[in-house]
Amino acid sequence: MKEKSNSEIRRLVLAKKLYLHGCSHASNKDKVSRMLAIHHFDNAVEIILKCVATKQGLNPERKYFHFEELLKKIKDLPLKEQIRSLHQIRNIVQHQGDIPPIDTIVKYKGYVEDFFREICSEIFSVPYGELYLSALIENEKLRKQVLEAEMAFEKGKFKQCIKLCGDTLISTTFEESDIFHTAGMLIGLWGASEELKKIISENYLEKYKEKDFYEPVRELSRAILQLGQATSTMQFLGGYKIDFLKYWQIIQNLEDLSKKELKEGAEFSLNFVTDLILKWQEEGILKEEKK
Repeated sequence: MKEKSNSEIRRLVLAKKLYLHGCSHASNKDKVSRMLAIHHFDNAVEIILKCVATKQGLNPERKYFHFEELLKKIKDLPLKEQIRSLHQIRNIVQHQGDIPPIDTIVKYKGYVEDFFREICSEIFSVPYGELYLSALIENEKLRKQVLEAEMAFEKGKFKQCIKLCGDTLISTTFEESDIFHTAGMLIGLWGASEELKKIISENYLEKYKEKDFYEPVRELSRAILQLGQATSTMQFLGGYKIDFLKYWQIIQNLEDLSKKELKEGAEFSLNFVTDLILKWQEEGILKEEKK
C-alpha cells in the first residue's frame, strides 16, 4: 500500500466497516435487517464521497456537503446513477417506511462494493482488499495480530486466518485485557457473600496447609474462583455471546469444512474478533500499553 495520511486511511476503513456491517444485516433478510442494510450502504457511500471531496480539495456551498451536491461537484464518479438511486431508496425507507425486497438489497450491496473498489483504486491508489480494519485497533500487539489474520484471508489461507483469530482472541482475553481482574471486582460489587470471599481468598488455604485434604480444598477453591470469573467474564461479551459460540463451532469443525465454508468461517472469525476488540477498546477494558 502506498503511503497515505492516517486520517485518509482511517476514514476509508470506517466506511468499509460500515459497509461490511450492512452486509451482515443483509444476510439476515428480515425487514429490520434489510432496512439497516440500506442505511449502512448509503452512509458508507456518503463517507466515501466526502473522502473524495477532501482529496480533491472541494468545499461545500454551506457548512456541510449534501449528498446531491457531492454527486454534482465530484467529476467522473463510477456508478453515479446507482448510488443516487441507493440514496433515494434510503430516503423512502427512512421517511415512508417502505422496505425493499431482499433481491434489491443484494443488488445494491454489489453496486456499493464495486463503487468502493473503483474509488479506492482510481482515486486513492489503495486496493480495497488492503483497507484493513485492524487500522482501527489502538493496541499495537493486537493490531499486528489481526493484520496478520487479514493478510492470510486476502491470500486465501482461510484455515490459517481462523487459527490466527483464535490466537488473537486468547491474547486479547488473557494478556492484553483486565477481564479477569475486572470480573473479580464485579463478583464482589454484585454482593458476593462473605463465605464466597473467604473460600476464594489466598489466606483461606493457609489453615489447611498441613492437612491431608489440602489438595482437594485448594482445587475446590480455585474451581469456585474460576467459575465466578467465567460467569462474570461472559458478561463482557455483551451481544457477542452467540458469535463466540459460532466461532467455537468453527474451530471445533475446522478439519471438516469445505473451501466455501472455510472462507465464510474465516470472514466471520475476522469480523467477530475485530468487533470484540473494538468493543473492549471502547469500554476501556484493554490494558494501556507501556510507553
